[in-house]
Amino acid sequence: MTKKVAVINDLSGFGKCSLTAAIAVLSVMGVQPCPVPTAVLTNQTGFKDYYSCDFSDKLKFYIDMWKKNNAEFDGIYSGYIAHESQVDFIEEFISAFKKSTTKIIVDPVMADNGKMYDAYTHNTCMKIKELTKKADIITPNLTELCIIAGEDYNSVIENSVSDNYFEYIEQIAKKAIAHDTMQVAVTSIKKDGYLYNGFFEKGNSFFAKSNQYGTGFSGTGDIFASIICGSILNGKSTETAVEVATKFLEEAIAYTVKSPSEPMHGIEFEKFLHKLAIKEDKYE
Repeated sequence: MTKKVAVINDLSGFGKCSLTAAIAVLSVMGVQPCPVPTAVLTNQTGFKDYYSCDFSDKLKFYIDMWKKNNAEFDGIYSGYIAHESQVDFIEEFISAFKKSTTKIIVDPVMADNGKMYDAYTHNTCMKIKELTKKADIITPNLTELCIIAGEDYNSVIENSVSDNYFEYIEQIAKKAIAHDTMQVAVTSIKKDGYLYNGFFEKGNSFFAKSNQYGTGFSGTGDIFASIICGSILNGKSTETAVEVATKFLEEAIAYTVKSPSEPMHGIEFEKFLHKLAIKEDKYE
């Protein structure tokens, strides 16, 4: 049977992020994404102008209707929320559909480059921090990791020149581990001109290195988290998933920077999706 994952995230018309990215990545990996839109946006919020339709008052129907239709999920994967009340919905959704084998993946979308997103408040971030405690795997960027661990982002960046920077990041990541089986996959760790993604669990850590191209693109965190989700549901280890996601993003970003595209439009990941497929069926 095809694995199913409920993907609780926004749908943006432009930006190659959130549900647009997750549906493409998970589908090519042989996993069925079942979207639950937290909001529908004309384009992602990195654009100067955008319109967002908050779906908070529609979300309860997903629990009601899916329970009536006996829905079951191998994974529950959450991302961007349009209102802090949606954290309560995600927790209710987990309670309604989590089985003993269901993997909970939380991408704690809150901030980037040391700055909280405009639509978010401190209280929203604290609610998301509490939500991460229910996860099997969380996929924060470095800024979000600092929020979860209660660390000052600027102080962390200042320490990036030190020889023990990776040990320092590991200590911070371990603070985000809320229970014995929880795993943390961290993106956007920069040092000496390279970009690293880290994997952390109790008693183990790992860093995947890649070249750094540009200053950042829309949707890369969503693609990373989606590859982690698809890999885990396909029986791969999280460490392997981090390696695959890192290599995929490096190749797609290196290709993207060759063309005059704006970062808010996202990366040319579509051309590389076939490399994530479990198998390739060739047609004449």
